[in-house]
Amino acid sequence: MSVSAAVTLRQLLPRLARQGVTLPVVPGVLDATVGGMLAADVHGKNHLRRGSIGEVTSELRLVLPSGEVIDCDRDREPDIFRATIGGMGLTGMILEARLSVIPLLAARAHVQVMATASLEESLDQLDRLASCHEHVAAWLDPTANGSAFGRGIVVGGTMVTADEPGSSDRPSVSTWDLHRGREFPAALGWLMSPTGIRCHNTVRHALAKLGRRDHLWDLGRLLFPLERWSHWKKVYQPAGFHQHQSLIPTAHGRAAIGELLELSNSASCPSSLVVLKKMGKGAGGLSFGAEGLTLTMDFRSEVGVTEILHRCDSLVAEVGGRVYLAKDTTLTPQLVRTMYPQLDQFLRLRSRIDPDRKLNSDLSRRLKI
Repeated sequence: MSVSAAVTLRQLLPRLARQGVTLPVVPGVLDATVGGMLAADVHGKNHLRRGSIGEVTSELRLVLPSGEVIDCDRDREPDIFRATIGGMGLTGMILEARLSVIPLLAARAHVQVMATASLEESLDQLDRLASCHEHVAAWLDPTANGSAFGRGIVVGGTMVTADEPGSSDRPSVSTWDLHRGREFPAALGWLMSPTGIRCHNTVRHALAKLGRRDHLWDLGRLLFPLERWSHWKKVYQPAGFHQHQSLIPTAHGRAAIGELLELSNSASCPSSLVVLKKMGKGAGGLSFGAEGLTLTMDFRSEVGVTEILHRCDSLVAEVGGRVYLAKDTTLTPQLVRTMYPQLDQFLRLRSRIDPDRKLNSDLSRRLKI
């Protein structure tokens, strides 16, 4: 399937549903464009099984910095093709992409929800659900102390098949209810305070612990949970927020995740949202995905937060991990070279196709790439 790079996921999914198909890989936001998803080589909750968006992309049409339009794939201009996927827009402007699709079997998903009592149990349940479900992620509570440290809610889901309840809900354009959700109530802004975050986490975990484990959810609820709220980022006004996403190699996973959560809790205002996922083999280059665990933490922008993020960056580098460039605000040129060992190869390509550095961004200038 060929698609314009300017099309958003919100526009694309209903079009595909009319044909009974969908994308095998989607991020958790709907207003990302196809070009943006490829430039960041996005992944979803099923990276362990499907990889990133680059893994299901077979061809790109690209405007190089010189103005030349080329078609590239794994055989034609393979260096440019590989560098563009995850290259943060620094190799040219993507015009069009050819993406693989999979059958849209049903409108709903079989979902398991497991409340966990500790970080150890959260990691164990993440492993267990990842062995039997395609889309798996865990919400963690970084504010819990003592034996409850790292408790959370692990959610695993798989599109229902013909022999499961809910399979009679035929997929169609209405499978995706992708209208913008309800406006986030301004009165709930207090939830971003330290007290509010702790209260929210306690209530959310308690409700999950009391609730049922097995559910049938609409696909949109499983894949795009934040889209239930319209303009949810407004809750961080007026200063905004930082999102820190790191990849921790499997060998260091349990210890490093614990240290990152402790750093989060040491901030004057702890992380408001923490999500943990398992990752599979990556594509190399500047693509983020690699085998291990990925931890995402949202922080309200305030005094002292950037220092916490710098400490997180250093910890991740020490264990051989990396930070997602699409969400980075604090990396240094030295650390990015430690985290992405193939950066020199990318820079050589940049020098060949853009010797005058016509393409730049705040990210490329800060990180000297």
